[in-house]
Amino acid sequence: MRIRSLTPLALIIGITFCGSAQASGDDSCYPSWSLLRDSLDVCNNLAFLSPANDSRVNLRLLLADRKALALKPNDLTDDEMAEGFGPVPFPVARLESSADDEDQGDHSSTAALGELLEKLGLKRDSLDTAGDAFLQGEGSRCRSNSDDSATAFIQHVVDAPQLSDAERQSLARARMQLLETCTWEGEKQAALLPTDIQSANGKAFLTYLQAASDFYSGRFTAAETGFVSLSDSAQPWLKETALYMVARTRLNDAQKDAFDEYGTMKEGLDPAPFAQVAEAFDHYLSAYPTGAYAQSAKGLMRRVHWLSKDLNALAQDYNAQLTNAHDDQRNLPLDGLIQETDNKLLMLLADATPATLITATHDLMLMRPDTQTPLTRDALLAQKTLFAEQPAMFDYLQAVFAFYLDKNPAEALKHLPKDMPATLDYFAFSQQTLRGLALEATGDVKGAQSLWLKLLPLAQQPLQREQLELALAINFERNGQLPNVFASDSPVQSAQVRQILLGKAADASLLRQQIAQGISDNEKATAQFVLLYKELLHGQYAPFGDDLKALPEKPADSKLTTQLGYVYGDGQSLQLFRWNGAKAESGYVCPAIGEIAAALHANAKDPKGLNCLGEFILRNGLDSMPLDQRPSVSQLGGSEPGFKGEAFSRLDGYQTVIADATAGRDEKAYALFRAINCYGPSGYNGCGGKDVPQPVRKGWFKQLKSTYANTMWGKTLQYYW
Repeated sequence: MRIRSLTPLALIIGITFCGSAQASGDDSCYPSWSLLRDSLDVCNNLAFLSPANDSRVNLRLLLADRKALALKPNDLTDDEMAEGFGPVPFPVARLESSADDEDQGDHSSTAALGELLEKLGLKRDSLDTAGDAFLQGEGSRCRSNSDDSATAFIQHVVDAPQLSDAERQSLARARMQLLETCTWEGEKQAALLPTDIQSANGKAFLTYLQAASDFYSGRFTAAETGFVSLSDSAQPWLKETALYMVARTRLNDAQKDAFDEYGTMKEGLDPAPFAQVAEAFDHYLSAYPTGAYAQSAKGLMRRVHWLSKDLNALAQDYNAQLTNAHDDQRNLPLDGLIQETDNKLLMLLADATPATLITATHDLMLMRPDTQTPLTRDALLAQKTLFAEQPAMFDYLQAVFAFYLDKNPAEALKHLPKDMPATLDYFAFSQQTLRGLALEATGDVKGAQSLWLKLLPLAQQPLQREQLELALAINFERNGQLPNVFASDSPVQSAQVRQILLGKAADASLLRQQIAQGISDNEKATAQFVLLYKELLHGQYAPFGDDLKALPEKPADSKLTTQLGYVYGDGQSLQLFRWNGAKAESGYVCPAIGEIAAALHANAKDPKGLNCLGEFILRNGLDSMPLDQRPSVSQLGGSEPGFKGEAFSRLDGYQTVIADATAGRDEKAYALFRAINCYGPSGYNGCGGKDVPQPVRKGWFKQLKSTYANTMWGKTLQYYW
């Protein structure tokens, strides 16, 4: 992707590195349905100021309140939906802006350059530029060797007086050749620069080209000499640009040995060269405070402050750019500034800075229990003067400290407002969210519930209502009021939240209710699937038989995936319960699932029934079914499940048949065969239930190969694991 104009965005961003830990080894994100987290999780952010949020999210929430950057969450991606996400919690990328506008700018730059060349009777041979070779964020001087920088030069060549058409063509052609490389050697440079320039103006542009070539090729002493020689040029654009490029050249010269082979800044850099760089940028900004490169110069001053470790100045830089500047006064989009603030400042800060926006964001980072240098109470209290004009923020930080670090919710409540705000910006929402969490932590779940309900009509900002719905759902579930989530007037409308509770916590009566009155066909189908599955796997065979009668003879074949907890899986449909049996491996035949359930209702230890229930699970891939997995107690759906006891496991069923002295020969032989195969070929149990020691499995194998050697299963099995 190309970057606009001569301004070196790459130098502003510098060396790119990840500002936060990845969620998992495969770089995928998965939702964690809880409001109670204190450790960083970039995949699970919330809409209130929290230590567990990515610092970029907290910064965006604060900026939204300052009207600097509206919070506009992107729609859920296909991947996020496949991973089971809803609106809240959300991965950090959900708040990042689209690159479409920037791409459009790239195309317009290319078009403008083409139009200029056409005026000169020239044609572009390639759309490649030297800047294209670098990813956005790489700290390379070559990033600014772009269509925009070439367009600026050629436009002024076209407009300059006293140039012949031949000179304009020669200068434009040479600039286009320079556009394709950042590694011109001296001999090649001399060969490519035009030799037919005679006019004074033309020679000035030629001097600029040579200096630019020296700059892009890393010959900084020669480049600075060339740019300095243009500082009194009669051509206004050359004069201004040369003054700016003197500062850029000094910066690149000063930083050329600042990084190791891995792109990490070296320790103990001499600040003296960077002071000279700052002087050069100050010189440019004094002469051209609103000049063409003023934005870039201010951005590069950030880099100077970063390299010289002047973090207070750097914090002020970011604070001004994030909160005070207009879009046309920034050299980088706000998305880029937020990322850069995270990478270059927040990761390096040790103490508070004069910029309260930065300090508040950093304090929240330091309140994570696993941080290397956690915030101390004394350090926080020492910031009282700093937050003198923002006492509510200082109180909030004290409340966060009490709640997350001291584990003292009662103390946290002392620092939070009791009165309901008139409106909810993100800071007021954060205060009330923390208040609700503290009330729940002190045991006042009804008080918290009342608070969540009162906040609902005030929640007008993006993601606020969705978070309140999650908070209410957790509160209802923990308070024994799960039916309230599914009442006709329930404020909890989040499909993902309701599906989790149906799958993990609902009992049979609530599931039957939602089959009839679910808020969508999807919810009704989910409730029906969960009801039939849980009844069957929890041994409620008579109710299963009755509820199976309500299933159409040919149910819809639409797959339920995340509704049942599957991640990137094929899921299941209600057609599962029209399984008519199948001829199993090596000839074991089973009836339809309804008949299996009827047999087990008549006799819970029926050998054929147990084997065939196992066959139903095996043939339909129901081992390790997500519905059987219980969330932790802190997660949505982690309360006492609506169906008591452990779900049926194939291995337990097979062992029951093996131990049954009345079991028929085929039933026992097949149970031995399948129980042994539960461990094949990995050696690990894939059938659920408690593990069985290898000596026991060895005994099963011997029994199958001796007592049941003449059965088809005794003949086919060759190993045990």
